[in-house]
Amino acid sequence: MFQVNALLLTEDEEWQERISEYAEKNGLHLTVAKEMRKMLGQQQVHIYFFDLDTVPLQQIIPQMTAMSAVIGLTRKENFEVSREWLIRGAKDIIVFPEEELRLEALVQEIVNQYTIQREADMGFGTGEVHAFYSAKGGSGCTILAAMMSQSFSVHYGKKVLLVDLNAQYGVTDALFSMQPQRSYYDLLPVVNEIEMRHLQNIANEHVDTGVFVISSPSDPEKTEEITDELIAKLIRVARVHFDHVILDLPSAMNSITFTALNAATKIHYVMTPDSLGLRSYKYAKELFEKFSIGAGMSKTLLLNKVHAKSEMTASDIKKIIGTEIEAQFADDFYGIQPNINMGTGFYRNKKHKGDSKIAKDMKKYIDSFVLKAKE
Repeated sequence: MFQVNALLLTEDEEWQERISEYAEKNGLHLTVAKEMRKMLGQQQVHIYFFDLDTVPLQQIIPQMTAMSAVIGLTRKENFEVSREWLIRGAKDIIVFPEEELRLEALVQEIVNQYTIQREADMGFGTGEVHAFYSAKGGSGCTILAAMMSQSFSVHYGKKVLLVDLNAQYGVTDALFSMQPQRSYYDLLPVVNEIEMRHLQNIANEHVDTGVFVISSPSDPEKTEEITDELIAKLIRVARVHFDHVILDLPSAMNSITFTALNAATKIHYVMTPDSLGLRSYKYAKELFEKFSIGAGMSKTLLLNKVHAKSEMTASDIKKIIGTEIEAQFADDFYGIQPNINMGTGFYRNKKHKGDSKIAKDMKKYIDSFVLKAKE
């Protein structure tokens, strides 16, 4: 069983006793110290508990928040102090012992995340998880995610799952001409025991392409009930049974988006060749770096809706942001419209490269992607 190491830094003997009892109850290996410098380098620490009333802010270091979860404990809420610690990278601030239940829920969430990551590192679930994201709405993530899922399935015979995480009014169903009766909302009653059979109960197979699709709830009120834990476990189970799990994400950076991005093995950022697309990318890049989103995983920049009259070219964008553009996709609205209207696949068989320019661009991207994976 994976051992989660925790460190409590406080001079309060009552806290030492209470947190020690709590750690033993929840399976944490806890070390108690009064000074940080004596503990650095002795062991890998997964969770730091800091007594904010006695520990100087200067003792928190960037490497600590990047590799571990920092939880601040305080006897009385102080907005300014809490704000400074959160800016430095603390995961949350808990008024202790009044918010002990919230602390327990937070620690359990962190332990689950470490356990999932540990199992993934050990080979539990080897399927690729592709997250399509753009901070700018209307960039075409849904179309590209659908095309990628179909190309992997039709051209390479892979077992593919497409998950629509646009939790309000997702349109993936329409692209596959589906009218699903169930969504991942229906997994809530079994969130603690999700298995492949549960995914099979809510997924729909697209007959033309063989892609399995899990839809988002159509009722906005149900969206509020979707938890990070549900999304994380859905992806975790899907990785075990599918070669590729494709995630279509909303542009809003909410908890679902954050969870999905960190669960992905490859992030495809979709940008449009215009000033709004460029500005949104810069904001997203800063956010990714600030919160270590997708740290250590592969990321690609895709340029979508490319046209001869586009505001910017790929070379212009590269000069401005200094990042390579992995692939370009043509602005071909009328070319793909028949597929969208009829709900038919973008690819008919293994040799078919697509009728539209954008479908052909995706086929080239998938071919290059598979080729790199073999090298």
